[in-house]
Amino acid sequence: MLSCVPKPDSGKNHAAVCKPDSEKRVIAICSAFCSSPFGQLWKPCKIKTIIHECTHFTDTFNSRDEIYVDTESGARIWAENHREEAIRNADSITGYIATFDKDVEEKK
Repeated sequence: MLSCVPKPDSGKNHAAVCKPDSEKRVIAICSAFCSSPFGQLWKPCKIKTIIHECTHFTDTFNSRDEIYVDTESGARIWAENHREEAIRNADSITGYIATFDKDVEEKK
């Protein structure tokens, strides 16, 4: 049982979590996630989606969705002008974690 209801699948959203249920680690996967590339870290992909959602859990980063940023340069420009928000923004944290490589290959 969850304490909140994730946003309905609009066909555009990839995943969601119920932040108050951090102990359960439930991530709702939406339809857009299925057609997303696995590990092309230079753009939205499955790995970055999972990292993004995990940053929301209260005992990891307790992040927020201040703004959604798809590119490193966009995130940098936004962060320079919004320092306080950037440090707790889920996409900012995701970008920090997932920018060491450009691609991660899926093991089959």
